[in-house]
Amino acid sequence: MSPSDGTFAELRSSGLPGQLCLTWCRGDDLEEVARRFGADLPSGVWADPDDLEDLEESYHGQLLQLTSLDGWVLALEPSGFQGVRPEVLGPLSSSGRAALSVFWNVELDSSICYAADGQIMTSFKLIDVESRTGAAPTALDAVLDEFGLHTELPIDECKARSLTLGEKVSGRPIPTGWLDSPQLVYTITDPLPDLPVPPFGPQPSFLSEPQFAHILTGPPPVAALAIARMVASLAAGVATLRDGLTEEIMTLLDHGERRPGQRETLRAELTAHADATWQEARRLRSAAPLGRADGALEFEVAAHAARVLMATLLPDPVAAASAATSQGHHLRLPADGHARMQVLYKTMQRIEYDLRHP
Repeated sequence: MSPSDGTFAELRSSGLPGQLCLTWCRGDDLEEVARRFGADLPSGVWADPDDLEDLEESYHGQLLQLTSLDGWVLALEPSGFQGVRPEVLGPLSSSGRAALSVFWNVELDSSICYAADGQIMTSFKLIDVESRTGAAPTALDAVLDEFGLHTELPIDECKARSLTLGEKVSGRPIPTGWLDSPQLVYTITDPLPDLPVPPFGPQPSFLSEPQFAHILTGPPPVAALAIARMVASLAAGVATLRDGLTEEIMTLLDHGERRPGQRETLRAELTAHADATWQEARRLRSAAPLGRADGALEFEVAAHAARVLMATLLPDPVAAASAATSQGHHLRLPADGHARMQVLYKTMQRIEYDLRHP
């Protein structure tokens, strides 16, 4: 048995969860680490093992348990996975720092992520160690070779050696008696939203367009208005509207109402259009042979798009962008339009998160 296997066996006998996410990150401010995990900061409480058992029974969401390790922090999520998300691990490693997170569950899903200076350098699964992605996929190759972590190992040996990676990167072994010591515990009730675009891999070319740069960097109310307008433009392309209606909608979004009640008049017309096209889709589906829907899909998409456009016309820009992207990211669009809509949706999710956590 290797030393790492022995340590893992001791941890399991001490109560290491069968499903966990364990993260090493440089720092000594536990509250700041909790914030970057998206934890509910007022929930923080020091807890010993008995207190933890009570917390786990009374709270069925995600718990975050923090321990200081001489300039580093060890973060355990007994049933979570926030640490391996780039939204969390990237910021934990910002400003020249490093962080490594290990996740596995009882269904053999797993992820090992290493970040440095705000970037995900390498990421891989325990069942496929050789397939690594990130800004520098080979960043941990020397350590992987040193500890013999490779796909052919039994899964428990892979788990044991993955913990050794964190100890190596941090230079901080997991302390003896760690699971029996008091830890600062937080709840995670409102996790950080997904990044608008993946942190590595090919980036969509449309991100360089001025309007996308505007929404990704602008203040929330201004960005929300731009998001609503872009969603409207995408939805109008598949809504089969009457001549001139798209222009009226876009003009209102750009300049506001030209006459009292114009917004509600447009919303009423869109409601009627959505209802009529949906009814036509139902008629076509009921008349089609079993398993076929000749022509119905186009009408269903048009009805959905009309309802997305209705949402863009809500008076409050943030509410309009929120409702429109929530409906719009399910809208059937051409590939480029779909990719744009997903970025708009995720950007709006982050804006709403930041507004909830000023």
